[in-house]
Amino acid sequence: MATQYDGRLCQVSRPRHPDKELELILKEAEDKGWRVGRGNKYYKMYCPCADQHTKTVKITPRSGYLRNLLGQLRRATCWEKMEGR
Repeated sequence: MATQYDGRLCQVSRPRHPDKELELILKEAEDKGWRVGRGNKYYKMYCPCADQHTKTVKITPRSGYLRNLLGQLRRATCWEKMEGR
């Protein structure tokens, strides 16, 4: 299973998210060291830091979900601190 990310193909060990923009967020999380798992109606992201942040990503999001998700990641987790990973 491969997915397009920044113009190159990458291997993904999980099912892709049906929404392309949310798939890019999940891939970015994996690149930052987060573990991404798939549930029945959601994906769950697990932060590698000592605080063990988690974030749930819905499979069928409503409008505005992507913007809200990014805001929550920036405010409530160490998402921005892991830029250099």
